[in-house]
Amino acid sequence: MAPTGRPTGNVLIVGAGPTGLLLAGDLAAAGIGCTVLERRAAETSTLTRAFAVHARTLEVLDARGIADELIATGRRVGALRLLGSTALDLSRLPGRFPFVLVTPQYETERVLKERALAAGAEIVHGAEAVALRQDAAGVNVDVRTAGGETGTRRASYVVGADGVRSTVRRELGLPFPGRAAVRSVMLADVRLDEVPGDALSVGAVGDAFAFIAPFGDGWYRVIAWNRRHQAADSEPVDMAELRDVVRRALGTDHGMRDPRWTSRFHSDERQVPQYRTGRVFLAGDAAHVHSPAGGQGMNTGIQDAANLGWKLAAELWGWAPSWLLDSYHEERHPVGRQVLRGSGALLRFALAEPRWLRAARGAAAWAATHCRPVARRLAGAVSGIDIAYPAPRGAHRLTGRRAPDAPLAGTPARLCELLGDGMFVLVTAANDPAVTYLATKRWAGRVHCALAGRATRTTALVRPDGYIAWATDETAPDRRAAEIRDALNHWCGQPADRGVHEPRRTGTVPAHDDDRRS
Repeated sequence: MAPTGRPTGNVLIVGAGPTGLLLAGDLAAAGIGCTVLERRAAETSTLTRAFAVHARTLEVLDARGIADELIATGRRVGALRLLGSTALDLSRLPGRFPFVLVTPQYETERVLKERALAAGAEIVHGAEAVALRQDAAGVNVDVRTAGGETGTRRASYVVGADGVRSTVRRELGLPFPGRAAVRSVMLADVRLDEVPGDALSVGAVGDAFAFIAPFGDGWYRVIAWNRRHQAADSEPVDMAELRDVVRRALGTDHGMRDPRWTSRFHSDERQVPQYRTGRVFLAGDAAHVHSPAGGQGMNTGIQDAANLGWKLAAELWGWAPSWLLDSYHEERHPVGRQVLRGSGALLRFALAEPRWLRAARGAAAWAATHCRPVARRLAGAVSGIDIAYPAPRGAHRLTGRRAPDAPLAGTPARLCELLGDGMFVLVTAANDPAVTYLATKRWAGRVHCALAGRATRTTALVRPDGYIAWATDETAPDRRAAEIRDALNHWCGQPADRGVHEPRRTGTVPAHDDDRRS
C-alpha cells in the first residue's frame, strides 16, 4: 500500500554514477521527486573503474528486481585469486549469490539508470553543480550547463555522489583527510592474444603488481604498478613498460596489444569526517575513497545509497523518527572507515618489498584461505555479507545484522521480494490477526506483514535496506504484540490512526521453536 497524501519535498542528487543512480531509483520508487545532475554527456558511458559486484550488493539489487539482468552481463567467479596459487573461496557464502560478479561498471550504471528512469527520476546530463547554499527550509544549487549557462535549482535535500573531487563536499567546506595509497598506477584497455585462465588475474612481486579484468567483448582492462618507475600522472603509459611489469607480476603478458586507451592515476585513502551537514549528504567516493584492492569502492557506494534512500523518503513522507536521518552517518561512516583500512592493508600486503615480508605474505595468504573460520570471516568482509550496524544494549542477537532471504508463507515466497520499495517488512512467527492489523492498518504504507515460511519462534522487523531493525523470541501473544507495537513506534513513527484501538484477539497459531534464524 502506497503512502497517502503527498511528500513534503524533493531531492537533488549530484552525480549519476552507481551510487547516485541507485539512490535516484529508490527515491523515485518511493514517490519522491528526484533529479540527478550529471556533468557527463548523455551518450552511453564507457567509464569503468569497477569490475567486481559483490554478494551483498547483488542482494541489494535483487531486492529491486534487477540482479538477474546484471548477472546476465558478466561472469560469476566463485573464488577470488589473491596471490600466487592462493584463492579465497566464496562458494560457501550464505544466500543466492555465493560468488563475485565480474562485469564492467558501465553495465551496472546502465541497469541502474534504466530502473531510475522507469520509476520517474529525472536525469539531466551536461549539468554541473558549481555552488550551493542551504537554509532552514532547503538547498539552492547553482548549475552550469554544457552551453555555459548558469541557473539555480532548489531542493529539500541534496546528496553529493559526485566522486573524489566532489564539488558538493568542497562547497560544504569539509576536509577530506588521508594520503596517497599508491602512486603512478598504469591503466590500459587492450586486446590479448592469450585469454587468461582466471576471470580476474592478479599477481605481485617485490617491485611489480598487475591486474587484468575482461570487459566481455574481447577487450581487457590492465592495471599495473612499477616500483622502479614512479612517474607523474601526466606521463603517458609506455606499452613496453606495461608489458614488462605484467610479465614480472603474472609470468606472462598474454600477448597484450592494440591499446585503445591508456592513463596513469594515483590511489588515495581518504574519508570525510561527517556524511551529513544540515540538508546535504555525501555518499560514495565523495565521502570515502580507498585503494582498489578487494573491489570495494563501487559496492560501498551502492550500499551507502541503499541506507540513505529510504530514510530520506520517510522524512519527506512525514513519518520518520527525529533521529533517523542522523543514523545515516552513524551507520555508514564506520563501514567506510573499515573498508578503507581493510583495502589499504590488502594493498600494502600485495606490494610488500622485503623478501622476508613477501614470505610472510604468502604464509598469511595460505592461512587465510585454508583455515575455515578465518576464510569465512575474510569472505564475509570482502563480500559485504558480514556488514552489521550497531545495536542497543540488550537487543536481540539478530538486531543490526543482514536479514537472510528467508522463505515466506504465501506470495511472495521470499523476503527479498518484499524489500526495495521503501517499506519495512514484519516477518511474524505466528499468524496473529492483531499483529497483522498493527502493520497493515495502523502503520499502513510503511510496513508489509508476512508470515515466516518455516517454523520459528523469532519475529523480526526488517528495514527497507535489508537489515534487521528489531527482533524478539517472545511467544506469549499479548507480550509479543506489545513489543511489536513498541518497535513500530520507534522505527516507523507514530501510527496513522492514533487513538484507534486494535481489534480483539480471536485466536492465534502457536509458534514453533526452532534454532534457525528467521
